[in-house]
Amino acid sequence: MSLHPGESGAAAPAPVPVEEVPPQREVLLVDAPETRVRRPSDLLALLACLLGIGFVLTLAVYANATTQGVTQDVQSVVADVLRQVLLIPVTVLEGLVSFIVPLVVLVERVVRRSWRSAAEALATMVVAVVLAAGALWLLDHIAPREISRGLTITSEGEVVIALNVYIAGLAGVLTAVGDRSHNRMLGWSWNLLWVVLGLSVVQGDQTLPGAIVAVLLGRAAGLGMRYASGVLHERATGPHLVRGLRRAGLDPVSVVRMDPLLSGTHAQAWRVTSYSPIGYTERLREPSQSTNNGQQENVAPATPPDRTDTIVPDPTTDPSQVLQEVSSSATKTLDVESAHRLYAIWDVEGRRHDVTVLDGDRHVVGMLASLWDSIRLRGLDRRPATNLREAANRAALMALATKDAGVRTPELVGITESRDSVLIVTEHVPRAKRLSELPPAELDDDLLDEIWSQLQAAHAKGLAHHEVSAESILVDDEHHVWIVDWENGEIISSELSRRMDLAQLLAMLAVLAGTERALASAARTLTRDQLASIAPLLQPVAMPSATRAAAKRETLASLRGSLVSLIPTADVAPIPLARFAPRTVITLTLAVVAVWALLSWMNFEEVADAVTSANPVWIVVAFALGLLTYVGSAMGLEAFSPEKLGVWRTILVQVAASVVALVAPAGIGPAALNLRFLNKRRVSTPLAVATVGLVQLSQLITTVLLLVAVALVTGSAGTLSAPEGSVITAVGLVLLAVAVVLLVPRLRTWVWQRAAPTLRQVWPRVVWVVSNPGRLLMGIAGNLIMTAGYVAAFGACLAAFGHSLPVTNLAITYLAANSIGAAVPSPGGIGPVEAALTTGLTLAGIPAGTAVSVAILFRVLTFWGRVPLGWAALRYLQRRESL
Repeated sequence: MSLHPGESGAAAPAPVPVEEVPPQREVLLVDAPETRVRRPSDLLALLACLLGIGFVLTLAVYANATTQGVTQDVQSVVADVLRQVLLIPVTVLEGLVSFIVPLVVLVERVVRRSWRSAAEALATMVVAVVLAAGALWLLDHIAPREISRGLTITSEGEVVIALNVYIAGLAGVLTAVGDRSHNRMLGWSWNLLWVVLGLSVVQGDQTLPGAIVAVLLGRAAGLGMRYASGVLHERATGPHLVRGLRRAGLDPVSVVRMDPLLSGTHAQAWRVTSYSPIGYTERLREPSQSTNNGQQENVAPATPPDRTDTIVPDPTTDPSQVLQEVSSSATKTLDVESAHRLYAIWDVEGRRHDVTVLDGDRHVVGMLASLWDSIRLRGLDRRPATNLREAANRAALMALATKDAGVRTPELVGITESRDSVLIVTEHVPRAKRLSELPPAELDDDLLDEIWSQLQAAHAKGLAHHEVSAESILVDDEHHVWIVDWENGEIISSELSRRMDLAQLLAMLAVLAGTERALASAARTLTRDQLASIAPLLQPVAMPSATRAAAKRETLASLRGSLVSLIPTADVAPIPLARFAPRTVITLTLAVVAVWALLSWMNFEEVADAVTSANPVWIVVAFALGLLTYVGSAMGLEAFSPEKLGVWRTILVQVAASVVALVAPAGIGPAALNLRFLNKRRVSTPLAVATVGLVQLSQLITTVLLLVAVALVTGSAGTLSAPEGSVITAVGLVLLAVAVVLLVPRLRTWVWQRAAPTLRQVWPRVVWVVSNPGRLLMGIAGNLIMTAGYVAAFGACLAAFGHSLPVTNLAITYLAANSIGAAVPSPGGIGPVEAALTTGLTLAGIPAGTAVSVAILFRVLTFWGRVPLGWAALRYLQRRESL
């Protein structure tokens, strides 16, 4: 059987005369077999339930008085006497709901022969009960009492947690069976459940938070089961699909699914016999109707009572052969918001049309994508369609507006709704190819100019496309340009939207035809002002995903540079389209983690006691001495860098490192920030890594030399006690391991292979620094200033509490304790550094209580207290594109 006996153009179908009896039609349908689907909306609802549980438990902790007050207010609505009167009927109602509701639901599933659904409902009930029982055990044995306090009631003189596991199981059953909007019995069951819960709260058998948590746990179990197992969808398939096409005004004989989600191995062929009316018709279903004069007037029913639409498999048709036959001319002309079903249909006169089917269970994906774009981009009207009808209406309105503007785009033939789907029928563009499918030889100048002209025609009527890419432009067999996929556009567009269309088209043509030809075609079509307005929008965030994947940053930068050459007055500074960049998200994440670490570790009472009992003069001195470390660190980086960095900006980078140090192990965060700073200053990554490594190595060597010099000058090696035998043993074992590595050839080779690249990078930098005495002295001076600043600040904190140590002891105590604490891989050394400083001071003879206060004060002044400065410096450097 031929699928398209006389395929001609894509003219609109002729009006079908309304007949008293709809014509019978046998339709060939090639489609995927009906399967269960995983609805994204179920997953989102599951996440919402989990968030709801967290929110209720948070209220139980931080608004315990409020939740208890609400529960008491609910209970006070019914007086004690009235509660006693309602005791018996309420008890009976609870029993009926607890027993009858799940029984009726399961029996209804069995009667419908939905054995799988009944089994899933029972399994969900078990899972929900287990979840609720586990939550009850956690709240009773592990969770803090602050969480369970808002869920407790007094029963028979004992305080118990009011979390009804059976209510959770019942909510799980009702959720797993389906949506209440599609089943009236489920709606009544949910209403009865809420009534029983409300009465339980009134009687004092439940708390309001406990009842909500139980239902949310059951809902989470049911939604998880639905998403894991899938549900029977409500999409328009089979006879419903054919019936919807006939309602749209078509009389199809062949319907073939064409979207990429369908492959020939999964397709099946059916024969659908339909008696549905063609077009939107309103007919009475009664066989007869009385007129005013008493006579009977026969009115034909929409479908004869003895004839219903049927579908049977077609074993004589090979689906693979059908798909192969029509694939050469199959063109997708409408793709609304996400991956929707696409069909090619042929009517009784042999005309071909394209159909896009929007399914309600998939609409949430497109809505979330549009919502993300509206949040991510500024200056654009990207309001997402909240429901399926709104998305279809928007697509139809854009199709009519673009056609009226004179843009060559497929004409809207019909649109209708069937079950939980919307069918959009458009004319077919015969033998058309997408622009990305054309060979380079066919991309001549006339074609490029026509693309610009078509887009300009839309802009002249105030329309904007928003997604101009090689996938949204078709070229027919007569080499004419068609622009499709207008459904996400604007009818009343802003200037920014139209400028973005031009920028997207220029970038796309630069990828396909080259920068020079793309700019030449734009110059032939656009005005000087329009060309100048494109440059600021040539940035990745403004490009569709397909263009962004194909065009590199260098391509966009080359286009901006070429536009400046053509128009010297063009403003090439990018317009900030993104509301937030990835680095902003990272920075905010760092701040949140830092604040969380601060709140979880610090004992604010101890900090307050330490600060208030210390001498305020020495506190100011310690803070000022700590700031000198920024100068020393900046001097070291400036000295060893191959490029001139600028002392002031380098100092700000070291200040900004105070924020990064909060969430990275000691030394790693500042080193990473210095590496990024060097990269921004056009220092290659290998050279930047070598420079940062040399800075850290010089700091270590300077610290050791400083300790030796202090010991020699003071004539003392300090008064700290000698290392214990365990320490000497550990040092001996380390030396033994080094000797083994050096003696065993394989180990020596393995170590060298991993250390050699770093040494090869650092060694030339060492030679370069040694050959520049000025830089070497500057680096050593910077390291001395940094180390001396920390030691002096540590001594000032000690003096704030009326104690002092010899310089050597002070230096050894600080440097040893800080090194030991920093060796523990914790963010910013939080915890280990404070403990090591306290231990070092105690070993040096400082009382334990004072040692704790000194350690806390020192860390507040040189670590936590500098975070606001680091945050301000980081934001300043980011705005100046220095980081």
